[in-house]
Amino acid sequence: RLEALGPDGKKGSATEIKDLLDFLQHNQMRKPLLVMKYGQRLIDDYPATLGDDVWEMRENVLLAALDADEKKIAEQMLADLERQFGRPRESKPSIRLERLKAMYHEACGNWKSAETIYKNILNGEDTVNPHAIRRLVCCHKGQGKIEEAVQWLNKYLRIFPADIMGWVELAEMYVSLDRIDYAKFCYEEAILIAPQNYLYPLLYADALYALGSQKTKRGGAKNPYDVARQYYIQALELAPGNLRALLGLAMCLRALKVTSQTQSLFQWVDSEITRLYSKSGKEARATLKIVRAALKQ
Repeated sequence: RLEALGPDGKKGSATEIKDLLDFLQHNQMRKPLLVMKYGQRLIDDYPATLGDDVWEMRENVLLAALDADEKKIAEQMLADLERQFGRPRESKPSIRLERLKAMYHEACGNWKSAETIYKNILNGEDTVNPHAIRRLVCCHKGQGKIEEAVQWLNKYLRIFPADIMGWVELAEMYVSLDRIDYAKFCYEEAILIAPQNYLYPLLYADALYALGSQKTKRGGAKNPYDVARQYYIQALELAPGNLRALLGLAMCLRALKVTSQTQSLFQWVDSEITRLYSKSGKEARATLKIVRAALKQ
């Protein structure tokens, strides 16, 4: 598709450009520079072929420009949208347009302005607007205010508990705050939503291993290494040969002290790790020596 548009992107018909943009959107490919470049070409050179969709194209170019840190282009698209969809003071503002304004403020680092717009959206008729709440999470994360971001994401997940990526993001923030117990709960929620995805038992096992290390250091009566071992095994059942799960399992077995009952499992894990590293060239084999030495400590 790109070949038809020429090396400089100045060739091709409106249909070919549309096909390219549709392809990117359908396959959920994040290519902001392409969307911005060819979206602008459609707007400038072929506006008649877009009809009323020209405004949606301007929105797409605006979002792509923000993603690519091209603020001048984003500002131009936002101004065009405001001229078309801006409302008099006495009318209710367009939530969609307000959201775009707030995202532009975010990109410029105007956090207070962005937060004010998002909170105005939530204080209006749409009190549970998911996009506004999620963007408030991003605003606080962007400023390094993780505690506030956690509060807003908790609020979001109370309303939309099936958002699995929300739970994973919340878990990561709790880990950054060294609240492993809370992160563990988030991963449990993710496992309930998608039990066939190996990633969530793997992340859960990582959290349990970290929690086990904390409890050992703090003198806890019981550590969760054994539960972590079970979830590393579950991750391996869902994704055989996963190196991260194998290494985690080996570390758990080492932390629990290898016994006659677990010796055969440890040997199998060791052989699988060796096999995977041995297939990956000289550098990987050098790393293998370090890994095996660490596991034997």
